[in-house]
Amino acid sequence: MVRSPVYGGFLYFTPLDMTIQPASHSAEPGISVGELSRRTGVTTATINYYVRLGVLPSPVKTSKTRAIYPAHFENLISRIKQLQEAGLNLAGIKQVVNSDPNSPLAAAMPPDRSTTAPLPASGPISIADLLEQSGLESDLYDNLLVDNLIRGPRTGPDGEPAHDRRDLSAARAYARLASSGIHYALLERHTEYEPLSKAEALFLVEHLGAASTRSPTTQPVHLVAAFDAIRRYLRSLQLDDVDPEWRTAKS
Repeated sequence: MVRSPVYGGFLYFTPLDMTIQPASHSAEPGISVGELSRRTGVTTATINYYVRLGVLPSPVKTSKTRAIYPAHFENLISRIKQLQEAGLNLAGIKQVVNSDPNSPLAAAMPPDRSTTAPLPASGPISIADLLEQSGLESDLYDNLLVDNLIRGPRTGPDGEPAHDRRDLSAARAYARLASSGIHYALLERHTEYEPLSKAEALFLVEHLGAASTRSPTTQPVHLVAAFDAIRRYLRSLQLDDVDPEWRTAKS
């Protein structure tokens, strides 16, 4: 209580609470770690591990055992997965994701298009939006369609041709490869590996069919993500074997 003199007496009043509250991540609606896991295909244990390492910012705690994650964490995790596919370890990914200005690694990485053009939460994506958000040139887009390296647009609810999130992710990947100077003649050769993609899909189906335990962390989307992680890991070992210097920038 604080007292202030008023006409010879004292007026008692409670001082205003001037405590500075920590800033929240944003005013955007939050989601649970389980929902974030479902959307990204990354297990809750992995998400918590990213937070402990500082690869992901800390969520907003609502109790001792619960936390709310801003919805844009979905894009952050997509970025982490992209960088893992590029061969970076978590220490390097932490530098890039957190935009450490003193990090030469962060400065060397190409801009992340997902920060300026976030992946839609759901729903159809028009051709114009796909091109804008992926950075894909229209002529490259046309070539990819002709060679069945990206699915053709389907009819959206409004009757207009539209793509989905997987198409957009693939378009971004093609755009990044093209921006590195890789010519279409090399990208086109992905058609030669269609039998390998089919074999890998059949092998994945075997895994899904053999799964006998169902839990929040063993839903099909998580199993597919785990399968993909194993394939990336084994492929990276082969890459280290055939080109040990692949991480070194070629002149």
